[in-house]
Amino acid sequence: MPISERAAAAALVAAALLLSACAEAPGVAGRGAPGDRAIRAVRVAQNDVIIAGPSGYCVDPATAQDTKSGAFVLLGSCAALGGTGRDTGRHAVLAASVSLRWFPGTTPGAAQLETFFGSAAGRASLAQGSRAGAVDLLEMRREGGVLYLKVRDGSAARPEGLGDVVWRAVFPVGDRVVSLTATSHRDVPQSDSDLHRTLTRFVAAVTAANRVQRPPEAA
Repeated sequence: MPISERAAAAALVAAALLLSACAEAPGVAGRGAPGDRAIRAVRVAQNDVIIAGPSGYCVDPATAQDTKSGAFVLLGSCAALGGTGRDTGRHAVLAASVSLRWFPGTTPGAAQLETFFGSAAGRASLAQGSRAGAVDLLEMRREGGVLYLKVRDGSAARPEGLGDVVWRAVFPVGDRVVSLTATSHRDVPQSDSDLHRTLTRFVAAVTAANRVQRPPEAA
């Protein structure tokens, strides 16, 4: 195997480990006390990445995790988290995972990630229980340097209260890989188009916050 192919294979294996480690089981965003100030954005991963939600979504600080091995942030309704209202379920549950820092120039792009997630190891990394058989990869496509995946997760570790269909977007931010997800509440399911639209708005918010310059998409 040529050196370049070995490097690509190693990158994909590393992606499996990083993304599965970051794929914490998202719960349902909590509710703040009256007078709490809703947090619109948070800087994580040793200040490398800013996670910002689309309009109407704020960070749930009670669920945020930020360690040397990566970061996890959950977002929900600003009104509920700010203590000024309640989450009626009309808002999706958004989550963001940030990987370890990669060596400069080795961060995988959308094309490499697409190859990885098309494999059994890649599908397993998408399941809450890390079993490929528990996940159905319903759709996968690249858009402007971002890999979008639509997954049905039937694993037992999937949190109660959430739907089993998850839209995920994976893309590099600097020397990190960011994975964003949008999931609807089980009792108030959103249409597929609405859930995907919310995720694309989430991607746009994170991209804008980090001023990500997208490279030309590889064929």
